[in-house]
Amino acid sequence: MAEFTDKPGYSFNPGPPPEVSRFFRNKELLPAFSFHDVEPEEHAVGFTVAKAMNVDVLESIQGALQQAIDEGIPYDQFARELKPRLRRLGWWGVKDQIDPLTGKVQSVQLGSPRRLKTIYRANMRSARAAGQWDRIQRSKRALPYLVYLLGPSERHRPTHQAKSGLVLPVDDPFWQTWYPPNGWNCACHVRQITRREAETRGIGQSPRIPMRDTFNPRTGEIKPVPSGIDPGWESNPGLVRQRHMERLLAEKLDAATPGIARVAARDMATSWRMQRIHDGSAKGSAPVAMLPEELAGALGSRTRVVQYSDYTSTKGRMRHPEVTANEFAHIDRMLSEGSVYQRSEHSSRIFTETREDGVWVAVVKATRDGGELFLSTYYRASARYARRHFTSDNLVREGK
Repeated sequence: MAEFTDKPGYSFNPGPPPEVSRFFRNKELLPAFSFHDVEPEEHAVGFTVAKAMNVDVLESIQGALQQAIDEGIPYDQFARELKPRLRRLGWWGVKDQIDPLTGKVQSVQLGSPRRLKTIYRANMRSARAAGQWDRIQRSKRALPYLVYLLGPSERHRPTHQAKSGLVLPVDDPFWQTWYPPNGWNCACHVRQITRREAETRGIGQSPRIPMRDTFNPRTGEIKPVPSGIDPGWESNPGLVRQRHMERLLAEKLDAATPGIARVAARDMATSWRMQRIHDGSAKGSAPVAMLPEELAGALGSRTRVVQYSDYTSTKGRMRHPEVTANEFAHIDRMLSEGSVYQRSEHSSRIFTETREDGVWVAVVKATRDGGELFLSTYYRASARYARRHFTSDNLVREGK
């Protein structure tokens, strides 16, 4: 019988996976009184800590976690450096706080060593899992299966232990809910494997997922959750983010809150799919930014979602080789804060932003029926070119 090990026979420190760092960095702050106030889908795109109602507190915790991800900081150092900051902000110990849902004052636990450990573990594991899902999608042709593995915990939940060693295709519906971590302090994980290893281990059948009803004391809602998964953990954060990028953004971004919409658009602008569209290895289009409402209205557009297509990519690679995939990370800021100029045709606007390497220019154009917006041109120009072509005569908005 073949033996397998889930630990490599070598080690090195390549730094944080970019997908993990990007997943966490692009989260929008979501102040909330209770964990139950935020849906699992919102957790995938927003950063929240129960009872952290102050933005300064949320920013401090998020910043410390981001540094921990990027620099590989262990928990003891994370807690030692963050605790004094939270004390200075008044977010430590038991204090009175107003519940915005009821308007009543409650005595609640704010920061504590136990809470910091929970915050650290939950966010680090979720970010790593989401980043891994991004890599899984990129490499699933070569590694088309996942195997469910238990973590190093001394005791395991029986429902999690029952999944140990389960091998299923990457795209099996099982991973939409049972993609670890699957609860508080859950250390389960998956490993991506080849078809040959999957066949040797034994490819399983997608198991039935029994459900149980859970009660949300904040909303009074009764919601079905897979048995064995803690409420709030019943979604695959990486898959949710991918769906936000690929489907929700294209169809529902206009209905989303502005913060979540911008987070999802930033994700897509720096995603592997966007890189493939830009280098010509993928077809179709992808959202890259949200156009301010007043500008979208001026273009006669019914949407604020700005997309980048493979047609624009093909044209741009030939004319503007200076535009790399990394440059699309600036699009959201350009559209929100850059200078705006009107063209002779009313269906498009020119955006400019001055950077160290020159003046960057983006043109956003609406389709004839106003149903879509596209980034039709993106390039770098000289300051002289910009002065000659972009003047106060056609200036709509001066950049910040």
